[in-house]
Amino acid sequence: MNKKRIFGAAIAILLAVTLIFGTQVNSASAGEVPIGTITAYGGLVDGSAKGQLEGQGWLVCDGDAYLRDEYSELYQIIGGSFGTGDNVTTFNVPDLRGRFVRGVDHGAGQDPDAEGRTESAPGSNTGDKVGSYQEDAVGPHTHPLPFSDRNQSKGNSGGRQGVYDEEGDLSTESSGGDETRPKNIYVNWIIKAKDVNSSQERGQSLKGFEVILK
Repeated sequence: MNKKRIFGAAIAILLAVTLIFGTQVNSASAGEVPIGTITAYGGLVDGSAKGQLEGQGWLVCDGDAYLRDEYSELYQIIGGSFGTGDNVTTFNVPDLRGRFVRGVDHGAGQDPDAEGRTESAPGSNTGDKVGSYQEDAVGPHTHPLPFSDRNQSKGNSGGRQGVYDEEGDLSTESSGGDETRPKNIYVNWIIKAKDVNSSQERGQSLKGFEVILK
């Protein structure tokens, strides 16, 4: 290899490193969404719309299993928190269909039943951790209805006297909806799985590097 070719290769390496580093800096300065971010989405997620989201680096939070190798960055962050897939090659994204989300308690005591939380999918986290699940519940309360059974009789003097021989509480008849909930509006939940733009730019930089070396 002559000096001219060595010099050209050195310039190519420097250019490639500069392009890759510049891509990373630009992505950071542009406020790129971190992998693993879950956000509300107002668009469609059925059929081709789901594929378009995947092409932009987003996955629908419907509990589906995905290849760990294909979405290695996401798997590195969430692991099996929302389900371990087949325990070998796949993992699950969160299943947030029809569900509210709640911040992890982290021992703050805001969720009194944090340690009793269960799996949201096979192999997922339990307890006070991301990905755990909690059934609906209503806090303790009562609705007392006092009653008494009064027997009256006429006394010798002509007046009436009462005898209370039974008392207790009655329960109200069951009523209400199928669950306890606030007013709400539907959205779709999606999770950031890939930095598609950064990957494409890095790939183009490396291709340019290969061309220069030739």
